[in-house]
Amino acid sequence: MTFRNVFRTMRLGMAAALGLLTMPHVATAAAPAKAAVDANARAAMDCAALKTTDFTQVEGAATSVTTAEIVPASAAAKEYCRVVGYVQPQVGFELRLPTQSWNGRYFQVGCGGLCGVINIQNCGDALAKDFAVAANNMGHVGDFWKEPLWGSDPALREDYGKRSTHAMAVAAKAIIATYYGASPAYSYFRGCSTGGREGLSEAQHFPEDFDGIVAGDPAFPGRLGALANNWDANHLLDESHKPVLSEAKLQLLHNAVLNACDAIDGLKDGILTDPRDCKYQWRKLACPKSGEGPNCLTAREMVAVDALYSGVHNSKGERLSPGGSPFGSELAWDGNNRRAIADAYLRYLAFAEQRPKMSYRDFDFDRDPELIKAQTAIYDPVAPGTAPDLSAFHAAGGKLIAYHGWADPGVPPESMLDYYAKVTGALGGVDQVRNWFRVFMVPGMLHCRGGDAPNTFDFLTPMVAWVEKGVVPDGVIATQFADDKKTVKRTRPLFAYPNVAAYTGKGDVNAAASWTAKAPKAVRDDNIDWLWGPKTR
Repeated sequence: MTFRNVFRTMRLGMAAALGLLTMPHVATAAAPAKAAVDANARAAMDCAALKTTDFTQVEGAATSVTTAEIVPASAAAKEYCRVVGYVQPQVGFELRLPTQSWNGRYFQVGCGGLCGVINIQNCGDALAKDFAVAANNMGHVGDFWKEPLWGSDPALREDYGKRSTHAMAVAAKAIIATYYGASPAYSYFRGCSTGGREGLSEAQHFPEDFDGIVAGDPAFPGRLGALANNWDANHLLDESHKPVLSEAKLQLLHNAVLNACDAIDGLKDGILTDPRDCKYQWRKLACPKSGEGPNCLTAREMVAVDALYSGVHNSKGERLSPGGSPFGSELAWDGNNRRAIADAYLRYLAFAEQRPKMSYRDFDFDRDPELIKAQTAIYDPVAPGTAPDLSAFHAAGGKLIAYHGWADPGVPPESMLDYYAKVTGALGGVDQVRNWFRVFMVPGMLHCRGGDAPNTFDFLTPMVAWVEKGVVPDGVIATQFADDKKTVKRTRPLFAYPNVAAYTGKGDVNAAASWTAKAPKAVRDDNIDWLWGPKTR
């Protein structure tokens, strides 16, 4: 026994003798009964008492509460108990618990980018509906985009990968059960980008944490940071890290795509319902050999365009990620943003050791993918060479809604459909899987939000109805707001894939009521053959 342990044993013994170790202890043997839903439940104890309650014995999520305080009612929310703390080793979190109006449900929000922050503000809509809500920093403090120096610690890599989201759910439920004297009747998760990745990880690796999961534009770090985003940055930036394509040239390309393909879906409205239907031959924009100009693309610019549309591949022509940048995404081709993501990932997370001097230019797309596979398996829900497995989530009765912007420039939308195809292929086909897992593709939306198209919607409400009442979410209404963030520009329904929204030919084209669901004439095979896909041969 070390001197430190001897001293600690003596100190604890003296404290016990003096009667100082009197913190309430959270039992882990018998779980309390589940709460009733929509019963306006009141707290069973004082908020401040949570700070002196021992949560260190919560199995798999030893927790310390550092703050527990009442926040008075406001226009945004009723009175709630604000709980701040961390799960070992340093998964920082905030939990907000309605004091007198809990609806019996738990809601957890995902993070984005490299996280390092507690984005509890993204729980506002659920808190307003009386959910107990929580957010966490995914195990570290750091900048949302810049260098993840914390990656030097293997445990923090594991937390950023899959553990922190699960640990947050376990800790939050323990605190909720203590505070209300009842466990959540139902638990829900929602996240986009990194949060979307968290949702798919939960469904596969911790299938009993949540009854309903909403996962948007899932960003798998291994596929993106080292591969797809890196590839894009290498082609969008020149040797001086300056954009190869100016804003004017991107606008030229985008306009050409819309002129060629906007009306394919039956309505010329600036939105491509399914970019895969567009067969535009962009090489028509190539400048003549004799020169260049504002209305054509130079040879160097054409190389970049070819690379973005085709997606990342090695010298053998093998795909290293499912899909490329879709038609309609051109105005968001930002090489500097992709470079920042790629450099951060390659320097601190991609390899077993850190390489702080590594540049996105140093990555070898033939040699290096093999060197990063082991670390990729830590972060990505689906390890290289395997298929997604949601059988346990389905067996547990879970419901999953995934959505993806069809104009997402950084996370290929086809990767979502490839994922869905792998799941449906393994679990009985689309008709069977649609009973518990549905995908909604959002025409014209960029990554998680934005784009000149309806891009604001609520999947939490239909998810609750699906989980608790069996109401299947066939469609939701998406809204596009004007620049003032208040005026509605247009609304349009989103339908579960493979159905799409089609204009009826009557009424206001900017009103959702003028649109109906349309099934494709033939259902595509969305399986994509790529290097890290499941090995079927």
